[in-house]
Amino acid sequence: MTSLDSATSVVRSAIAEVLSVPSDQVKPSATIADHQIDSLEWVEIAVIIEEQLGVQLEPADFAGARTVADMAGILHAAMAAR
Repeated sequence: MTSLDSATSVVRSAIAEVLSVPSDQVKPSATIADHQIDSLEWVEIAVIIEEQLGVQLEPADFAGARTVADMAGILHAAMAAR
């Protein structure tokens, strides 16, 4: 099982890769709106997470997420359910 810290790191890294920014610019407390992630970028983020962890998530799985930390919590829960 992946820890919440590990899930946060993976989500931050995936967002940073998709947005072409350093991962330290993706703060867990940042809102999704802060990063202006569009629908194609959601798909790219989900693909990166699947490639890194083998967890298949759909962009819709993150629909309730307001922050990067929320996204990490969703990923952590998905990992725990495996």
